[in-house]
Amino acid sequence: MVNPEPPARAVETPMIIIPELLSADQAGMIAARLESGQYCGGNATTGNAGAELKRNLELAPDAMRKQLGEQVLQAVRAHGEIASTAFPANFSFPMFSRYDAGMYYDFHTDAAIMNMGTQNPVRTDLSCTIFLNDPESYDGGELTVKNASGPLQAKLPAGHAALYCTSDLHRVETVTRGVRLAAVFWIQSHVRDPARRTILMRLNELCRRLAERGLPKAEQDLASRAVHDLLRMWAT
Repeated sequence: MVNPEPPARAVETPMIIIPELLSADQAGMIAARLESGQYCGGNATTGNAGAELKRNLELAPDAMRKQLGEQVLQAVRAHGEIASTAFPANFSFPMFSRYDAGMYYDFHTDAAIMNMGTQNPVRTDLSCTIFLNDPESYDGGELTVKNASGPLQAKLPAGHAALYCTSDLHRVETVTRGVRLAAVFWIQSHVRDPARRTILMRLNELCRRLAERGLPKAEQDLASRAVHDLLRMWAT
């Protein structure tokens, strides 16, 4: 379930739906592995927020998480739509969350910098949630993102992902039946300003449509040049 229904590439909305960031087989394999995982209480990662804000479980930082996280990042780095929408400079290592019946994560914004004080700090410009199990297998658990345009909700097929600005208030609605499994990671973008990222996303979409319509190469090259000239101007 997605509300509102997104276009094929939702570049006009503050929540970008990315179909099959993981294949259904990849998501199913990860979900199956997570069934036997060792979990910690999610309160440990609430930062300066109150403990009641969050009630979930997170995969322990063990060998399983390392293996599954590397598989997720390999798929993410190879996915063209992540490159053309997020303009990634760096990724945090994925976390894996489990919400049983009665669990939730109320409205919050994530930390501005993940891994602060380490050799791999990541400024959190964008958050990405990859849904890992069949949405029909649980009730509730929608991802709700709220900004100036109003609230948007996503509850997506296994392997599909939602990409959104980390600074936007967001929450995971209470799960009332079954288990919700997800992978979550953060992206530091080469283009820090969200308005500039939106312009570049729209121009990339224009390039794609020009190519699909078979317009003269000179026109395609002109649009592509505009994207790269702006990216050189705005990249950090």
